[in-house]
Amino acid sequence: MKSSSSVCSMDGCKKPVTCLCHHCQKNVCSKHFNEHQSQVNDELIPMADRLNELKMKIQINEQTGPLAMLQIWRNNKYHEIDEEYHFRLENVKKNISKYNEQISETISNIKELIVEGDASIDQVKQIERKIETLTDEVNNLMSSESTMTQRESNLLGTVINMGSIQYLVKAKVKCNAKDLYGLESTRAFTGYNGLCPECGKAHVLFEKYRGFYALCNTLHARIHSEREKES
Repeated sequence: MKSSSSVCSMDGCKKPVTCLCHHCQKNVCSKHFNEHQSQVNDELIPMADRLNELKMKIQINEQTGPLAMLQIWRNNKYHEIDEEYHFRLENVKKNISKYNEQISETISNIKELIVEGDASIDQVKQIERKIETLTDEVNNLMSSESTMTQRESNLLGTVINMGSIQYLVKAKVKCNAKDLYGLESTRAFTGYNGLCPECGKAHVLFEKYRGFYALCNTLHARIHSEREKES
């Protein structure tokens, strides 16, 4: 009589052991070993099917998947660029219209003084200062408007709160390679003479004792700090 260790481990099988099956960790005969080997091969088939499905999933297709999302991203960026362009275009047109109006008004004032023939020295100096200011503002418009960031463009013409005081951001100018905002407070303050701290000129027309200049980066940081306090 054969010992149990020499007989196939599978239930009901009396055939002699051929080998240890690593699939089930049992001693089996050649028939059951082949069956188990076939089962191992059967397990590989769905694995190959899964990989084929995965391969099909990553095929280049601009209608679905990451390429489609990339296309959406590109379209959104184009849309953002168009919006930014039109926003800046409107700002440029507004500024050009404003300066055209101020220049025409100044020319009209000069013509009236010439016709009247009795212009005072103070009137001449006032017009001279106005022309210098307009020249600076127009030069700044032509040189910096196209390179202005969206944050800077959004600030122009807006009223900002710093502490208990409100300020109108009237202009952005460049002087001695420094970017400055021209700010006008809602009420007069001693020391707000409207003169540029870099060159001592009046780049922007301010209400008396209400205008001053601040570095762009400094103002951005101050606005950010004020907003953090509010939140």
